[in-house]
Amino acid sequence: MENKPTTIAVANLLDEVKAMGLYWISLRNSIVLFLLLANAIAALVFWRQKHQYESEVSFILEEKSSAGGGISGLASQFGIDLGSIGGGGGIFSGDNILDILRSRNIVEKVLVSKIDSTKGANSATLADLYFPLLKKDIPGIAFTNCVYGQPYSRLQDSVLYLIYDKIVEKNLTVDRLNKKGSIIKVAVQSPVENFSKLFSDRLVYETIRLYVNQKTSVSTRNIARLERRADSLLQLLNNKSYQSASLQILDANTAFRAAAVPVELSQREKSVTFALFTEVVKNLEASRMGLASQTPVINLLDTSKYPLLDRKKPLWVLLGAASALVLALSIVLAFFSYPAKK
Repeated sequence: MENKPTTIAVANLLDEVKAMGLYWISLRNSIVLFLLLANAIAALVFWRQKHQYESEVSFILEEKSSAGGGISGLASQFGIDLGSIGGGGGIFSGDNILDILRSRNIVEKVLVSKIDSTKGANSATLADLYFPLLKKDIPGIAFTNCVYGQPYSRLQDSVLYLIYDKIVEKNLTVDRLNKKGSIIKVAVQSPVENFSKLFSDRLVYETIRLYVNQKTSVSTRNIARLERRADSLLQLLNNKSYQSASLQILDANTAFRAAAVPVELSQREKSVTFALFTEVVKNLEASRMGLASQTPVINLLDTSKYPLLDRKKPLWVLLGAASALVLALSIVLAFFSYPAKK
């Protein structure tokens, strides 16, 4: 037995669509009721939602590459990532800088910083400003006595971790503006305008300071060592000068030539010390020039200014989304219920 293809007349199809449309219109009373209910819920959501003040800070990170940097740049144009082969494999290369911005060490250091340092050691910290947003009833908790680098109490340490976890999960966004670029953007959203502004600015500042210290730590230690050596040699050179002057004999008897030996020895030691001092100073200046060339250049590109942008969902967006959802659901329900009513 042959299977004959099923044919549908266009006129019949149009009649079905028209009939289903009339059926959907017949449900207008229920649709309008649900529209009003959905819009009322959307309005309630609008009035109940909290402000979300957003602070954005972007900075340019100079990542010095080795000779392979040109090869890496050329390969990236063809979609090839050479990784460490292309140079620039430091701890701040790639996306490591993004992880450092989200690290607990940096975030907690910013949290225990004072909101206004001019008010003294007992002034409130950023952690005190953010703690009410946790909505946890913990009596007697405060962070005014917290000093970074010193141990906190067990309760303070636990609450700080809760704050850190929520900030990284809900409030903090860090990313590159361009995947292969060197512009980093840090965005902080929170219901407290002052917190968003201060936290974003200080987070970037602490990260930049850590970056510069890490890049220049070896050279800085070498310079400090050379400076101590130069100071000690200079002091020794001055002592030798005074010693040579005190040993000078103006009217020495020619019969006692040995009396001039201490003077000669002192001047010789002075010459050796002077030569050592000269070399140390040369190395010191060379190290300082090397440090200047190694110190990265990090420039802030954009910072937020008051008043901050409020990312709270506008009323018209919520009303439009609620209305579109009700209309879409009504069409779907009419489509599936129409054959039963036919």
